[in-house]
This record gives sequence, structure tokens and C-alpha cells, in this order.
Amino acid sequence: MIRWSTTIVVVILAAVAAVVSYRHALEVVAAHGESGLTAYLVPLTIDGLVFASSMVLLDAARRGARRPKLAYFTLALGIAATLAANVLHGIAHGPIGAVVAAWPAAALVLSYELLMGLIRRSAVSDDVKPDIVTNDLGAVDVMNGSKIEVQESVVPVQVEPVRDVKPDIPHHLDEPPVVEVEVQPDLVPEPDADAPYRPVAVATFLAEVAQGEPPTVRTIKDKLNVGTDRARRLQAYLGGLVETSGLANSN
Repeated sequence: MIRWSTTIVVVILAAVAAVVSYRHALEVVAAHGESGLTAYLVPLTIDGLVFASSMVLLDAARRGARRPKLAYFTLALGIAATLAANVLHGIAHGPIGAVVAAWPAAALVLSYELLMGLIRRSAVSDDVKPDIVTNDLGAVDVMNGSKIEVQESVVPVQVEPVRDVKPDIPHHLDEPPVVEVEVQPDLVPEPDADAPYRPVAVATFLAEVAQGEPPTVRTIKDKLNVGTDRARRLQAYLGGLVETSGLANSN
């Protein structure tokens, strides 16, 4: 209600100011050489320029587009022209007469811009206002104020039976399992600690082995500088070589 009453007042004010401003501009144009139909049309171009530029700006605002600079320029040019025409009409009566004559033009421009602002804001509010509002009691039509019955509908859903699907086993699970074998410590042979001494013993006692008489444990200990146990093992090794060489010679 407030918006509509304000719109009516602004429209009436703009109409009165337009008539007075048009009359002032017509007298100025007629006094400066124009007559006939031309004198009546020239003032319309001044106020029409203000109207056209304002409508272009209004359209850009409603569409959310960038407002063209030319529209601002033509609006400013139209306002300056209508103020100049009204000031020239009253300048003959002094500064006060110029101000009084210019007032209808200022009122026309301001009221017209107020009207454009009302239209612009009403367009924005209509765009964001929903048509239907829902609450716990149902849906209500905002425009008509009537309640809309909302019925729940059940949509049948077809469910397919579950089929036997082979599970997607990762690739690394398809590989054969790794069998861990526990190794008994007793089955692992100990390293042969006498291996480095055997070639030395053979080279040292080669003559005795060739004669079939292996050296004694004491002799091996003294010449190879080893312990008694190792000397005995080396003696047994050399004795085996003596037996092997003896069998070969007998054959």
C-alpha cells in the first residue's frame, strides 16, 4: 500500500513538473527562432532524452548487466539541457526568477529518478520472493494466500534379487602362499676352520707324506704354530693323504 501510494504521488508530481518544464522550454525555443511544429517538438527531445537514458539504466539494473556509460552521459546532458532551458526562461526576472523557473525542471528530474528507483526495487523484490511457502501445515500460495493441499505419493521401486557375485580378490592374494621353513641349528654345518691350514700342512710336510710317514702332532705344532687339537686334525688329514697315496701306488 505504501509503495503504491508513493508511486501515485511521484507520478502526479512528475506530470505537473513535466508540463511546467515543457511550457518554459517551448517559450524559450519559440523566442529564439523556432516556430510551428518544430517549436513544439524540440522541448520533447530534452525530456525524452532524460526518459530514454533512465530506461536504459533501469533495464541494465534489472538484468544485472553493466550500465553503459553512454546512458549516464545522455542522462547528464538531458538534465543540463532542461535546467538550461528553464533558467533561460526566468533569467529575465533576475536570479530569483531563474531559480523559480528552474525548479520545475529539477522537480521533474528528481521525481522521475524516484519513480525509476521504485520500479527497480519492486522488480528486485519480485524476483527474490517465492511463489509458494511451505511449512508444517502444508504449502501456501503467497500471491493468493490460499492453502495448497500436499499429498504424499509413494513411488514403487523395483528391487532386483541379489546374485552370487564372486568377490573381487586383489591381485596379490591370487599369488601362491609363501611357506616358511624353520631351519634347525643342528642341521647347518659349521664352517671348516682347518681349511686354510691344510694346503700349508701339505706343502710343509710333502716329503713325509710322499714317504708314507705323516709327521707327529708335536712337529706340526712347532712348524705351523697351531694348537694341539688343530695339530691332531691336520695329522689325521695328512694320514689320510698317506693312505690315499699308498692305495694309488699299490694299484
